[in-house]
Amino acid sequence: MQSAIQQANRKIAIRMMVIACMMFSFGYVMVPFYDAFCQVMGIDRANSDFANTSAAVIRVEFDTNVDDGLAATLEALDPVLAAKPGGLLKARFRLVNKSDQPLKVRAVPSYAPARSAGLLQKLECFCFDALTLAPNEQRDVTVVLLVANELPAELGAATLSYTLHPELKS
Repeated sequence: MQSAIQQANRKIAIRMMVIACMMFSFGYVMVPFYDAFCQVMGIDRANSDFANTSAAVIRVEFDTNVDDGLAATLEALDPVLAAKPGGLLKARFRLVNKSDQPLKVRAVPSYAPARSAGLLQKLECFCFDALTLAPNEQRDVTVVLLVANELPAELGAATLSYTLHPELKS
């Protein structure tokens, strides 16, 4: 009886070891199968260009304000973005006219710290011209920034703030 139990335990132990070896082998063999599967399916593998962890990254924060008494809102749809040197950055904003009258507004940008203004060049901006919003209109606008090729190591973040003012009549 004792030997029958020992023999059964030995069989179970051998089966468990075989199963453990098969599981290890399966995990080891999956790497080339996964590579082949991704290639056949056209799935893009990790691009080594993005793996450069030594490249500096700048965190750009977008802040919005509206002049007192102006019946409008300005909201950053992308309040925080990260960009690499020499890269493009596209941020989206939403303007809303809360009045029943047409509203002509202008957004005035400011940078903090001030030296970040030289590192972020506006290629496209809703602040370039005055905007006229129809009554109760909601409009999405964009800002496209070109990040300088060389970023100071100590500059981890920059804030680009837009204040919405009524357009002065000339």
